[in-house]
Amino acid sequence: MTHTEPRPTLPTLALNYETGTFVNTLTGEQHSRIEAVVLGYREDRTLYPSLQNPDPRPECVNGSVYGPCVDCGLKEFGPQGEVPPCSEELTLLLWQDEHAEVVMLTARRSQVRVLERFLRMKAFLGGELHDQRVTIAMTPHLEGGLNRLVLLPGAPLDGNAQGRMAALVERVRASGAFGGLS
Repeated sequence: MTHTEPRPTLPTLALNYETGTFVNTLTGEQHSRIEAVVLGYREDRTLYPSLQNPDPRPECVNGSVYGPCVDCGLKEFGPQGEVPPCSEELTLLLWQDEHAEVVMLTARRSQVRVLERFLRMKAFLGGELHDQRVTIAMTPHLEGGLNRLVLLPGAPLDGNAQGRMAALVERVRASGAFGGLS
């Protein structure tokens, strides 16, 4: 008899821009800030249905319906600067020491830039992505309105902790729980 382990379900930290909190989709817990180590990331494009559509599931992910994203007009801004219907997404895979769990955090549209700046800085400095702690929080927007995402680099991990994080990254890759891990 062949026994295969099911892929683990990773909790997602949903961003609530109105309250400035992160909501764990499995436990319902809310946090105003996240202390974590970035294990990896994945870039996607997702087309969500219009607000009038009662089905909130994505219509297209990474060209699954309308063909390759590079050729798709749905990712382009409108002639009057209207936001494209298809949005960029950047998902971080995070290790939270406090809860001893691996979680995902997805940023969309302009919030992607916050995470990209951190990833570019890490690439510039070299080393491993998972060699330091970060704090991720939501802060009030300067002009009012919804809160915005911030990522603050923290202290580097010691060699033992870096080794544990490297082993964890390999286990996640092997499990297939986070496809497209970079």
